[in-house]
Amino acid sequence: MTKYAITPHDLKYCREKINGQRSYLSNNHFSTSTGQVKSLLDVSFSANISERYYSQLSNKINTMHSLSISQSLKPVFLTITLDGFFRGFLTANYRKWHRLTDVEKFQYLKHIPNNEVHGYLHDKINSESKFTIKDCYNVLAYQWYRYSSGYSFKKIKKDAKQFMYLKAAEPHKDGVPHFHVLLWIPQGYFETFKKDFERYFPAPQNHVPIKDGNEGDTKGFQTAIHNPVGYIMKYATKSFMDLRTGEDLNHLQAWYVKHKIRRITTSHSTVPQWVYQKVFALEKDWYHLTDLTIREPMLCEWNKEDDYFILMEDNGRVLEYDQGLLTLRYIDGPILKQLGEKSDRPKTQPRIMERVPLKWVNQHLKPFIPVYIDQKYFIFKNNQLLSPKPQPMKMKNYALVNYYNEIDVETVNPHHYAHVRNEMIKRNLIDGEIIPLDQNTKSEMWGYSEYDL
Repeated sequence: MTKYAITPHDLKYCREKINGQRSYLSNNHFSTSTGQVKSLLDVSFSANISERYYSQLSNKINTMHSLSISQSLKPVFLTITLDGFFRGFLTANYRKWHRLTDVEKFQYLKHIPNNEVHGYLHDKINSESKFTIKDCYNVLAYQWYRYSSGYSFKKIKKDAKQFMYLKAAEPHKDGVPHFHVLLWIPQGYFETFKKDFERYFPAPQNHVPIKDGNEGDTKGFQTAIHNPVGYIMKYATKSFMDLRTGEDLNHLQAWYVKHKIRRITTSHSTVPQWVYQKVFALEKDWYHLTDLTIREPMLCEWNKEDDYFILMEDNGRVLEYDQGLLTLRYIDGPILKQLGEKSDRPKTQPRIMERVPLKWVNQHLKPFIPVYIDQKYFIFKNNQLLSPKPQPMKMKNYALVNYYNEIDVETVNPHHYAHVRNEMIKRNLIDGEIIPLDQNTKSEMWGYSEYDL
């Protein structure tokens, strides 16, 4: 009998795959700007290869827990499972499904995806085809997507309240996945979140009452949590290898590798991991960096596509990263520390449509060719050379302030100036009243203009 539906062949394949990746990373080296020679393994954060991944994950979980205490958030522990008939789907056994009434089938199909992102699983059910483990995972992911997009999450965002969550995927002994979620929310939202939980996760075992919890607690929705971090770390710990001992993947860890399933996902509640990894050389306190984004007034912004971020503290200390160059300085003061060097490529790279899989591309959009003339950016589209007009709505705060201050009020298009000023007001960068603009004005301002050579 296989364990977690992982056969000896699967286990061997996964081990060879990970060992091959480790060998490749170990045998490829590069030189840093300071002359150090490092291997790709030294900078890797792979969950199955790098010792740093688990320690950084632990750091992030502890940071989120500390933030929850500082923001007076209370933990809720969710256990999300699938109904029993999904096990039959794995072997094309649809007998339990056929026992449901037409009304019950209709109610269940609302919780089963039939789209490009999560899979066309309605079609598999109609043809009584076999499900895969990843299909079952996608059902849970789809239910979580609907839950996190539902009324309770919208309400807490509308009320400008903080929330956080950690979601861990884990297999049953037969390989069928289930989720464990640690959710931090204000206590006054417990009832709203529970009602949505009952709505979006239909499996009966999610809603079985328990005796040792608070009133109204079920197996799927528990509020009597004494050690919230310990709850989620218990599931995270056993899904990772102890890389210090050099052990091979076991059946549980191979389950994640074979089916390409993420062990843990989190809400966007902290400074992004890519920002933290780049600033780690100068600032290791993830909690402090995240706290900067909460306090007002602060200037903290980042853009992964531009490879840029700036984190400004209330004492004037500034951490700025721009395309490989990390700088620590004070506002209007000297540079204290500087690491790396800035790359020569343009700060904003034009999106190359051909590199995007067709299923993610709007089929009505036609590719364009980026063109640089005298270091200015244009696009060649529909046999015309076009010049994109400035788009303040997409600018970072720092760039927007500089752009606004450089506008020549006497020569600028008044509609464009009004739009820039409105954007400054909306971001609380200046005081004033919003100037109403009609739709025609907006379309004229933000389209492409033909460039006369």
